[in-house]
Amino acid sequence: MDLGIVPAGRTRSAFAAVGCRDNTVKVLSLLSDSLLIQKSRTVLQSRPHSVCLQRSSEDIWLTVGMDDGSSIRVSIDPITGAAASGSNQRFLGARPVTALRATVDSQPTTVLLSSRPWISRHDATTGTVTTDPLSYAPLDHAAMFRGAFVQEGIVATAGSTLRILSVETRGNRGESFNQHCVGLRYTPRQMCLLELAGNAGGEPRRLLAVCESDHNDYNADGKQSLGFDPNGKQTAKKKKTEDDAMDMDEDDDADANSEESEEEEDEEVQSRATTVRGPVPLTPGTWGGCIRLLDPSGSGCTSLDVVELEKNEAALCCCSVRFHSRGESLLAVGTATGLIPRGAKKSQPVAHIILYRVILNGDRLQMLHRTKVEAPVLALAHFQGRLLAGVGGTLRLYEMGKKQLLRKCEYRSLPSVIKTLQTAGDRAYIGDMLHGMHFIRYDTVQDRFVSQANDKTSRCVTCQELIDLNTVAVGDKFGNISILRLPRASDSGGAPANPTNSATRALWESRQDTTPKLELICNYYVGEIVTGMTRAALVAGGAEALIYVTITGRINALLPFGSREDTEFYQQLELNLRMEAERVTGRDPCSYRSYYAPIRHIMDGDLCDAYALLSADQQAKIAEKLDRSVGEIMKKLEDTRNGLL
Repeated sequence: MDLGIVPAGRTRSAFAAVGCRDNTVKVLSLLSDSLLIQKSRTVLQSRPHSVCLQRSSEDIWLTVGMDDGSSIRVSIDPITGAAASGSNQRFLGARPVTALRATVDSQPTTVLLSSRPWISRHDATTGTVTTDPLSYAPLDHAAMFRGAFVQEGIVATAGSTLRILSVETRGNRGESFNQHCVGLRYTPRQMCLLELAGNAGGEPRRLLAVCESDHNDYNADGKQSLGFDPNGKQTAKKKKTEDDAMDMDEDDDADANSEESEEEEDEEVQSRATTVRGPVPLTPGTWGGCIRLLDPSGSGCTSLDVVELEKNEAALCCCSVRFHSRGESLLAVGTATGLIPRGAKKSQPVAHIILYRVILNGDRLQMLHRTKVEAPVLALAHFQGRLLAGVGGTLRLYEMGKKQLLRKCEYRSLPSVIKTLQTAGDRAYIGDMLHGMHFIRYDTVQDRFVSQANDKTSRCVTCQELIDLNTVAVGDKFGNISILRLPRASDSGGAPANPTNSATRALWESRQDTTPKLELICNYYVGEIVTGMTRAALVAGGAEALIYVTITGRINALLPFGSREDTEFYQQLELNLRMEAERVTGRDPCSYRSYYAPIRHIMDGDLCDAYALLSADQQAKIAEKLDRSVGEIMKKLEDTRNGLL
C-alpha cells in the first residue's frame, strides 16, 4: 500500500493505492466525504509486489512492481482518481520489483529495484516518462535520504552492507549508457573477446584483447630512446635523486637555485607526460603498435598486460581461435611491418600472423609463434577448429603447427583486398574494399571453397554483422547501411571457384559472371562512416537489435518490427512528420536518407522522435490523421524505445 505525497496546501493525500492478492491494484479515496471508496481498479498479469504513487506537475502516476520482474505504469486522474486505459509495462529483471519514491535533480523520481536498480522520471522536454538503468550493484532495500552533505540521496542495503548513494545525471535526455575510459598508447584497430576456462569447473573468464597501432609514430622503445617519456616517472625520479645528492654540500643559495630547477624539471616532466602524441618520424612507413589485454568485469575495465610489437610493426586485426589440436582459446593477430597506407603498390610490407596464449590465470600474453605471409592480413576468423585469414585478396585456411601455421586450403578469385570476415557453419561471409560482399561455402569432401553469391553493387565495406545464415548487414565508407540476403535458389549450392575451361564450350557462349547475386533487402543513409556493428539485446528481456557505431562516436540501433501493425503505424507517422517536423538539415528527410541509394524498408527513428517536440496543435493534427489520440502515439513511441533500452 502507498498513500502518496501530500500536496502543498493540503492536510492529506487524495488517494491511496492498494495491491491485492487477486492480481489487482485498487485506488481508494482518502477525502473525508468519500473515505476509502474505490475510484478505479487495474487488473494485472501477475501478483503486485509493491505500489508507488508519484506526482509530476499536475499528473499522478501509479507505478506497480510485480512478482514476475516487470513493472507497469498507469496514469491516474488527479480529480476523479480514474485509471487511464493505456498502461506501460516493462520487464526489469528476474527478481520481484520494489518501487519507491526519491528525488533526482530536484524532480520526483521513482526508483525500481530488481536484478539491477532503475530510475523512472518525467522528462519535461518531451513530456514523457523515461526509465533508465543505474550502473550500480543490485540493491535489496532502499529509501530516500537527505543529510547535511547529501541533499538528494538514497540509503540502501546490499547483502550485509549499508550504502548511501546519489544519482549523477548529465542532464541529457535518454542518458542510458555508462562508460569506463581506459587510456591507450595508440589508435585501437580491432578487439575481440577471449573466453578462458574457469578454475575447478567454475564460470569461464572473459577477457578483451585490443589491437593498437598508429602510422607515423614511434613505438615505446623508440620514444624513450628519443627522451620522450609518456609517464614522466623515471625521469622525475632520476633527476630528484641527483638533486638530493648535490644538496648535501651546498648552502642556502644553492638550495633556492635547486628548488627553481626542480620546478623547471617538473614542468618539463609534465610536458612530456601530456596526452599529445610524441615526435613524428621523418620517413614514411614507421609504425608503433601493441596488443593490450583488458579485464572488463568488475566495477571498471583494467589493463592486465601490454605487449609492445617490434619496430615499425602495426597490429591490424585480431580474433579468438580454438584449434582442434588445442583445447584452449588462442589470440591470433595480423601484423604488417613497413606498411605505407598511401601508395601501397610501391611498398612491400612484411606481414605476419602471430599466435598468443593467455597464461598466469589470464593475466599475461605469451607468444607461441609467428607465420610470415605475402600480404597484410586485415581480417581473421575462427572456422571449424581452424583459422580463416584474409591475406590481401586471398582467403586462406590455416591449421596450427608446432613452429608456424600450416596452409590447408585457399581461394584466390576475390577481386579486391578482404576487409571483413565472418563465419557460420560451412560458410564464410567476406567483405572486400571495393566490390562489396561475397558468400563462400567450404566443401569438406573436395577440400575447396565455392562461391555461393556476391554483391551486384560495388561497396567499400567497413564493417559487417551476420543476422542469420542467409542475411548480413553491411556498412560502407560512404555512410550507408545495407542488409543483403542470399537468393533462395542459391541456398543449397553454388558455382565452383574455378570453372573448367573445356574445349566443348561454344564460341557464342557468354563469358559473363554467372554467380548468383545477393538481394538488397534494406538500405539507409546514416550520414557518417559506420565503423562497427553487432547484434545484441541491451537489457534483459529486451528485443535483439542491430547496434552500430559511427566515426564521430555515436551509438545507434536498428530495431526490427514484430508486426505489420507497427510497420503501418510508423509509415504513416513518418509520412506526416516529413511535412510538419522541422528540417534540421534543411532538406527533405526522404531525400537526405537516400543520399547515395533510395531508402528501403527502414523507418527514420530520429524523425519519429521529433513528434514529441511539436506543438500541441501539430500533434493533434497528426493524431487526427492517424485516427489515434496524442497519448496513444506517445505511448507507442515509448514502448518502442523501451523495447530496446
